Amino acid sequence: MLTFEELIEKNGIFADLNALSPHYIPDVLPHRDGEIETLMKGVAPALKDARPKNMFLYGKTGTGKSSCSKSVMERFNAMNRNAIMKYINCRIYDSRYKVIFKINNEICKCDAKIGYPLSKLYETMVEWVEENNMHIVVVLDEIDMVKDVDDLIYTMTRVNDELERGSISLLGISNRLYFKERLDPRSKSSLYEKEIVFRPYTANQLYDILKQRAKIAFVEDAVDDAAMNLAAALAARETGDARYALKLLQKAGVIANENGDTRVSEKHVEMARKSVDEDLVIEAISTLPQHEQIALYGISLLQLKGSAYGKLGENVEDVFISGEVYDSYMNACKRLGVSPRSARWFSEYLHDLDMLGLITLTASGKGVRGQTRFIKLTYDAMKIKVLVEKIFS
Repeated sequence: MLTFEELIEKNGIFADLNALSPHYIPDVLPHRDGEIETLMKGVAPALKDARPKNMFLYGKTGTGKSSCSKSVMERFNAMNRNAIMKYINCRIYDSRYKVIFKINNEICKCDAKIGYPLSKLYETMVEWVEENNMHIVVVLDEIDMVKDVDDLIYTMTRVNDELERGSISLLGISNRLYFKERLDPRSKSSLYEKEIVFRPYTANQLYDILKQRAKIAFVEDAVDDAAMNLAAALAARETGDARYALKLLQKAGVIANENGDTRVSEKHVEMARKSVDEDLVIEAISTLPQHEQIALYGISLLQLKGSAYGKLGENVEDVFISGEVYDSYMNACKRLGVSPRSARWFSEYLHDLDMLGLITLTASGKGVRGQTRFIKLTYDAMKIKVLVEKIFS
């Protein structure tokens, strides 16, 4: 009979599968020296008893924003000065209250309880920073997920006006390039004191990343060079996303292992591709802000019942105009018991969904009255419907 001991010891071609995880931070992050140096220079004043500028990092998913921030944070905190960097995942801590509550409990160590008024948490945080002359850099990953983000930025950046010693600075991270335009002008000017843009990786850069990780993740000579080149090329062609490339190689390795093969080849990468594409789409939809999920849901409902707009000519099946999509979004909000947002906000949701590759968004050409846009889903409508209904159930 098979035992757990046998399963644990049976790694096959893998040496350390964790090295292919997007959460694994290697000692060296290939092709991000410039960004890391800029980050280090940005937070260094805190180590010299001065307030760093607020910073904002943006770029597409899988371009190294979080990894670089965590790498810098580890080095920063190892200095053991009156300064600390704290990473906060805003998918979990998605409100001003939750962020300040976490700072109180994990940095100030004040043992705050859920239900304490925000004013008490704020005063405790300010008093602790001043008494300890502490400089805190708060890393807000996916800051765009914070529901009351303007209130959070306003509160956190005004703390320093009340402090004679110590400081609090923000390092915001977002995948959404349109996030800046949604901020209140005061928030924008406060947060964007220093910006760093993370460009998508090229195929050659992704190959270097895969080669570095493969040396740790697999036993010697277990991955064909051609397999890494293919995974890098596929990821570069899509979005330049290192997470996608790593997931392809990881899945290809699992397939090879299950087949009893001793090397990962191009064939395994090709076999992994469809599964990885689907996994990433499901992950992307599951982690969207609520109203973007509903917008996508509304488009899926339209596609399943068909468009009422029949004047676009030939070969326009499953293409919708922005007006009918907004109507479908409004109906979906009612169906799910959520208050709808304005058409202006809805337009921004469409931009984000387009950027993530979940829809294609094109402006109307000649022959169509007024200004409108054509919208098309890039993923199966029924799968979106089922997934979003499960999320809201």
